[in-house]
Amino acid sequence: MDQLRYIIDLFDDADPGVVAAVDKYFLENGPVALSRLRSVCKGELDPVKGAIAGKMLVRYNKMLALRDLRSIAGSAAQGQECPLLEAGYLVGSLSDAALSREEYMEMMMPPVMAVMAEISESRTAVENVSLLNHVFYSQYGFSVSSPFDMTLDSTLLMKVLASRKGSPFAVSLLYFIIARTAGLPVYPLCFTGGFVPVYMEGDKILFNINVFHRGEIFIESNISKMVASQASALGVNFDVGEALVKKDQSILVMYIEYLQMLYSNAGEKEAQMDMEDAVEALGGKRYLTVESDEDEW
Repeated sequence: MDQLRYIIDLFDDADPGVVAAVDKYFLENGPVALSRLRSVCKGELDPVKGAIAGKMLVRYNKMLALRDLRSIAGSAAQGQECPLLEAGYLVGSLSDAALSREEYMEMMMPPVMAVMAEISESRTAVENVSLLNHVFYSQYGFSVSSPFDMTLDSTLLMKVLASRKGSPFAVSLLYFIIARTAGLPVYPLCFTGGFVPVYMEGDKILFNINVFHRGEIFIESNISKMVASQASALGVNFDVGEALVKKDQSILVMYIEYLQMLYSNAGEKEAQMDMEDAVEALGGKRYLTVESDEDEW
């Protein structure tokens, strides 16, 4: 901590060599250095030094979060799954640099563990998703506030975790994070402007999941009606033939795109650009505003 106190004294130094050295310190020490800086910022600093430390916390948190998102995108390009639990934290920290990983995990892990305690390989896919739905909607009480809810309070993950109610994109991302972390093969069936969660067995869709209605399960023969219904709820004109099952990373990108729009609507230019940078860090592909690309399942 003494070393960090010394580093903090260098934050307002304009010498390029000093700036480079401080940058190197945070890049090399990563989450540990950020965690210590968060603790210092929450402690007693004089107003001037506290303001500088807070500004630098935002700077280094963004630098490290984008670096880690690029790493996740690189691993995904090599065929690895996107770690939605960790990625959710990285995106959440871009909106609130003071958010610690411990605070995030403290709120996110209980529903994950509750699902893991219920599901098993000996149960059918329908049984496991029914148990997921019970934990998510009944035990923890998560719900969609409104299909057209376009407020930041209903979309920022930590606020939704606290209130148990949020916008379709936020609640859907939480549903995916919990399902995927628990080990269930739930993926987004994507179309231009939105998505529907589907349960996969190999490369086959077993059924669709309606997050707007407590995880209601629809068999594949109802896919057109199911997807069209959710697309309509998202305000999208949709042809089921355009749908493609995507990997985990796509649901994260769609959530970030939605946040970017909300920040733009709120006139929060800096936060909007942070989300733009996050999309670019994850590869630059977009799902809400462009036609489906060739990155098929």
